[in-house]
Order: sequence, then structure tokens, then C-alpha cells
Amino acid sequence: MRSRDEIPSHRHHEIQRVRGELERDGFPRLQMLLLVTLTGASGFIASYILLHAGIVEIWLRYLAAFGVAYLLFLGLLWLWLRTRAKDYADLPDLSDSPSSGSGSSGTCFSGKGGEFGGGGASGSFDASSEHVSVIGDSSSPVGDALGTAAEAEEFAIPLVVLVLVATMFFSSLFMIYSAPALFAELLVDGVLSASLYRRLRGLETRHWLETALRRTALPFALTAVIVSASGWGMALYAPGAHSIADVISHSKQAD
Repeated sequence: MRSRDEIPSHRHHEIQRVRGELERDGFPRLQMLLLVTLTGASGFIASYILLHAGIVEIWLRYLAAFGVAYLLFLGLLWLWLRTRAKDYADLPDLSDSPSSGSGSSGTCFSGKGGEFGGGGASGSFDASSEHVSVIGDSSSPVGDALGTAAEAEEFAIPLVVLVLVATMFFSSLFMIYSAPALFAELLVDGVLSASLYRRLRGLETRHWLETALRRTALPFALTAVIVSASGWGMALYAPGAHSIADVISHSKQAD
């Protein structure tokens, strides 16, 4: 009978073996790229629908859109698990064969981060002489201070957009990079639980949803908080704005 100390090591062995199968026979990162793309598209669509439904506060709409996108992402993981179940449910018992260690030689990488790609934005930072002449002599300390404030205000919106884009890009990059480890653990917990339990007698397994939440909830939550905070900052800068386009328009009118 296996001791309790052996159970985690066998679980890790099975996860690494399945990960090796995935990386050798499939394209887990490419598959995750597709899931992340669909998730990002659903977030944008949800934000658009919520805006026309009357949720005009930017930060609140972004937060709600992330919630909708995350639910869809979990649904996509479930769908992926169902489609791959037939490929792994009847895997031969390799735990005692000499070649079984080949999958465990890799290192399971994980990290913190979260989801979505995007574009960039640019802004103009030139302070014309006409603009400076309105607020005073540009060579005076007061004129210099006001000119600096005007430039900082112009810089604010491109910076916020850059933060949004960078946050979603690195969140997506993390999810794509960690896809083999996530998919392997989902398969062990969602597909192989029964057969592995019979084989290893007491292998610790979890529900696939628990595994998905444990590995993806924090990156999604951090991304949602940063994006929502950016929306709150844009609302402070441009009261009454309901979208990034409104904020940019407000910025141009202020110039």
C-alpha cells in the first residue's frame, strides 16, 4: 500500500507524463491562443452590450465584461476537456515502464499573470508658443509649471491606454505560456481520475473546475482590477465619458 507521501509524487508524475504527451502530439499553446482570442472577443462584445444596456460607468462595465469573459473561458476549458477526453481516457499504463520517466523530465512552469491582446496609442507632447502665451511668459516659473501640467495631462490618456494594452498582452502571454501545464492537470483531474485511482490506489485528484480556478482565477482577477482601475482613472479625467473614444475626444477638446 502506498504511503501518503508517495501520493503527491505520483500525481506530479502523471501530470508531467500527460504534459509530455500533449507537447509531443498536440499544440497546447496554439490551442490556448485560440481560447484566449475567443475570450478576449467575448469581453469586448460583452462591454459593447453592457454599454447599450445602460451600464455607462467605464470601470463597472469593464469589471462586468471581465466576469462574463472569464465564465466563457471556463466554459471553453470544459469544452476542450470534453473534446480531448477520448484521446486520453484509454491511455496505457506507463507508470511502471522504463520510458515513463520521459514525460517527467520537463519542468512544470507556472507564474502569476492574467488575459487579452490589443493595440497601442500615441499622443502629441508639443507645447506650442500660442498655448504658452495664453497662460503667461514661458520663461517664468509659473509658465513652466503650467506648461508641464499641460504636457502631463496630454500624456495621461496614452499612458492609460498603454497600461490597458500591456496588462492584457502579458496576461494573455502568461496563459499561452502555461497552457501545457494547465491542460495536463485538467486532464489528470477531469479525465483520468477514475483510471488513475484504480492504478495508483489513492492518487489525489481534484475536480477539474477547482484546478481551473486555482490556476487561472488570480491572473484574471489581477487583470480585471488593473483594467477596472484604469477605467476609473479615465472617468475622473473625463467626467461623463462612457468609452475610451469619449475620453480621447474629451482630451482633444481640452487642447
